[in-house]
Amino acid sequence: MALPLSSPSPQQRLPALVAEGVCVIALLLACVKLGRGVEGVLDLGLWDEADYLYRALLIPERGLPDAEWGPLYSLWYLGLSRLWPDPVEAFYANTRLLLLLTSVAGYAFLRRVGARPWLALAGASLYLLSMAPHVLPRPTLLALFVIVTALLLAFAARTKEEACVRVGLGLLVASFARPEYFLSFLLASGVLGALLIRGVAKERTRGPWAVRTGAAYALGVLALMAVLGNPLGNTRNRRFFAFCQHFADNYVRRTGLPVSPWGQCETVIQSVFGDVDSLGDAARANPGEFLAHLWQNVRRYPLESLRMFAASHGGELPLPGRRPWTREQAGHLGLIAVAVGFPLARLIRNGRRIPRALRSRRVSATLAAAFVVLLPVLVTVALIQPRHHYLVMQGLMGLAVLAALASAAWTPRRSDALLNMSLGPRPTGLVLAAMVAGVLVLSVPDLVQRQGGLTAVKKEQLLRVYALRALGLPSRIEPGGTINVLDAQGGLSVYLGPPFRRIPTWTKHTWEPLASFLRRQRVDLVILDEGLRQDPLLSADPALEDFLSEPGAFGYVTWRIPGVDLLFAVPQSWTSRDTRYPAVSRPSPRR
Repeated sequence: MALPLSSPSPQQRLPALVAEGVCVIALLLACVKLGRGVEGVLDLGLWDEADYLYRALLIPERGLPDAEWGPLYSLWYLGLSRLWPDPVEAFYANTRLLLLLTSVAGYAFLRRVGARPWLALAGASLYLLSMAPHVLPRPTLLALFVIVTALLLAFAARTKEEACVRVGLGLLVASFARPEYFLSFLLASGVLGALLIRGVAKERTRGPWAVRTGAAYALGVLALMAVLGNPLGNTRNRRFFAFCQHFADNYVRRTGLPVSPWGQCETVIQSVFGDVDSLGDAARANPGEFLAHLWQNVRRYPLESLRMFAASHGGELPLPGRRPWTREQAGHLGLIAVAVGFPLARLIRNGRRIPRALRSRRVSATLAAAFVVLLPVLVTVALIQPRHHYLVMQGLMGLAVLAALASAAWTPRRSDALLNMSLGPRPTGLVLAAMVAGVLVLSVPDLVQRQGGLTAVKKEQLLRVYALRALGLPSRIEPGGTINVLDAQGGLSVYLGPPFRRIPTWTKHTWEPLASFLRRQRVDLVILDEGLRQDPLLSADPALEDFLSEPGAFGYVTWRIPGVDLLFAVPQSWTSRDTRYPAVSRPSPRR
C-alpha cells in the first residue's frame, strides 16, 4: 500500500536545498575545469567552424548570411568578437561558453521533467563528459541551448496553446542555427493551430482569444523571418551540396573510388546520377544507389549514436580493453549506471504503472517534446549521414524521457527511503547528491596532463597562426589595407585576424586562368598544401602545378617557416630585403 506523502518540513527542505546547491556548484566547477582542459589541448577548428566565424566577421560589411547558412551562430560569434576581438580568443571563448550553457540548461531541463537533483546532475554530467558538447562545428550546441530554454519556458506555461507558442518560437530561432529544425517549427505551428481550432470549437467565447494568440504568434514568426530569412530557402542549394558531399563519402567508402569526397563530390554525383541538382532528381535517376546510401546511413546510425552517448571526449569508449580502467573511465561508467540504470531499474520495478505514467501530463509533454526535437535528426541522418554534430540532441532528450517516466511510475514505499529525499529523517538526497558530485569531480579528465603537460601539447593550426602573425607582414602594406590570403585548408586565414582577409577558392571562375585570378583578387599570401590540389576549381586549372613548381613565373616566391611545417608564397617584392625566412626555390607540397 502506498504511503501518503505529507508536505516536507523545514528540516526536510533544508537538505533538499543544500543538495540542489551541491549539484549546481559541482556542475559549474566541472564545466570550468573541463573547459580549461579542452582549451589547453584543442586546436583551432577549421572548415565549417571557421566558415561560421568568417561570415560573422563579414556581417558589418556584407550583412547577415542567408538563413540556410546559420546566421544565428554567426551573430553569436559576432557578439563574442566584440568581447574577444582576436578570432583565436573568440573561438576558445565560444567553446567554454557553449560547454557551460548547454550543461546547465540540460540540468535544469532534467529537473523540470521530474529528475531528483542527484539524478539530474548525473544526466547533465554524462552529457558534459560525452562526445556531444565537443564535436565540431558547434551551431548544434547553440540550437540545443535555445531549444532547451524554450522547453523550460513551455513547461511553465499555463495552457497547451501558450506552451506551443513558446516551443514554436524557440524552434524557429534554433532553425537559424540549424536549418533542419524549421521542420520541427512547422510541426509545432501545426499543433498550435489545431489546439486553437479545437478550443474555439469547444467554446465559442474563446474565439477572440484564439485570434489574438494566433495573430501574435504569426507576427513574431514573420518578424523573425523578415530579419533573418527563410531557413528552408535554397539560394545556394546548400541542402543538395550537403547531400553531394556525404553521398560521395559513403560511395567512396563502398567502392574505394580514388577521389576526395569533400572536394570532388560533383564528380561522384555526375558519374552516379548524371546531371541532377536535387535529392528528388537523384532518387529518380538512380533509385538503387540512392537507397544504398540511405541504408548505409541507417545501418551506421545506432553505433554512432551509442558512441556519442557513451564515449568520452576524444571518442574514447569507457571500456578497459587491454589496459586497466582509468579513473575517468570508471567515473564515466558510474555516471552511465546512475543516469540510465536507475530510471530503467525503477521502470522495471514499477512496470505495471507505466501505462498510467504515459498518461501523465508531464510524461506526455516530454515525449511530445522529444518527438518534435528529434524528428529533424532522424530525417537528416537518413538523407545525409549520421554525422556526430547531428546527434547532439539525442542523449539529453533520451535521459529526459527516462527521468519523466521513472518519476511518474514511482510508487513510494518505505523501502524507497534511500532513494527519496522526502521520506525518512535522514537527508538521503543530500548524501546521494554529494556522492554523484564526487564521482563527477573525479571523472573530469585533466586533458592537459593526459597530453603530457602544456609543453607537450602541439596545436598545429594555432602554431601556424602565431608563426604567420610573427612575420610582421602588415608592415608591408599601406595603413588600412588588407593582406589577401588564398587558403584551401579550411579557414586558417580566418584566425589571423585583421588585416588578413580570406579569399575563398570558390571565388575563382571556372574559365578564369590562375594568373588572372591571383591578379584580380590581389592575392598576397598563398598557403601551399595538398588542399590546393584537392580543390575542384583550382585543380582543374593546368597552371596550378606550374605555380607550385615555379611561383616566380607568377610573381611569387615561396617561404617555409621551420618548426611548424608551413609553406606559403608571397609576392617577390615583399622578400627583397628579408633574410629571416629563406626562400625555397622549388617547393614540394607533396611531403
